[in-house]
Amino acid sequence: MKSFLRRVHAKPSTQTAAIPSGWLLCACALLACNLGQFLPATPTRVAPMPTLAATPTVSPTPTRRAQLAPPAWWDLPLALPASAEFEGDAKRAVWRTRDLNVDTFRDSLLQQAKSAGYQTYVLTQSQGAIYDLLFVKGQTAYALNLTLGSDAVILTGTRVGVMRVKISGVANVEIDLPMRTRLDVTPGSEVSIGAAIPSPQCAACEYFVNVHIAPFKGVGNYDSKPGTYLIDAQVIPGGEPAREDFRWAYGGCTVTVKETSGTFECKQLQNVIDQSRRIDVSGSWIQP
Repeated sequence: MKSFLRRVHAKPSTQTAAIPSGWLLCACALLACNLGQFLPATPTRVAPMPTLAATPTVSPTPTRRAQLAPPAWWDLPLALPASAEFEGDAKRAVWRTRDLNVDTFRDSLLQQAKSAGYQTYVLTQSQGAIYDLLFVKGQTAYALNLTLGSDAVILTGTRVGVMRVKISGVANVEIDLPMRTRLDVTPGSEVSIGAAIPSPQCAACEYFVNVHIAPFKGVGNYDSKPGTYLIDAQVIPGGEPAREDFRWAYGGCTVTVKETSGTFECKQLQNVIDQSRRIDVSGSWIQP
């Protein structure tokens, strides 16, 4: 009887211990299935694409210069060399070309300006290398410098003033002359007002006008009366300087200077060789 009881009590004990083990296995399996829904999948490693070296972009021409236009004040109707690239700004008119035939450029530009109605002048600073071209029409004048460098020709354009000169007496001339430099009206010890341009009459001939004032007070009126201002005038009316040089205004000079314009009048200038030959000269100027 005791042995039966021992067997009876022992059997349930064995079965009871077996049940939790089965349930434990099932629970672990279910937990593993459910956790699979929440755990991130292992990322698949993808071999990196080979990096290709960037192909350099080569610009066929420097487009920045090609897009720029000359400043608005440079409205001279000239076709500059096709190879010339503009490299100036709103204040400077500058071009550069690798074509080194500067004499061809000079001749072409002069012909174009003449066709447009401009009076043209050439100042040769260095034959075959440096030229100043001057173009005048009415109250408008331009200067264009051509300079031959080691590997390029530089063309530099500027707007210049115009002096209208009237000469009467043994020479009679009325002409518009470009002023090669801008008149500085800042007060100082002296100032020279004038123009110097080659004349077509001969190789050495020139138009030369110079009115020198001392002392110079700036904008205002000047008179050569004794005790006021010293005003010297010299004029070469298109001839040879050695023979057609007129000075010493015995009839006196008066000058009016403004910021961008002015007038002058000098009477009875005498020829330095023959003082019986005399001229009167008057004029006005305007500058940008």
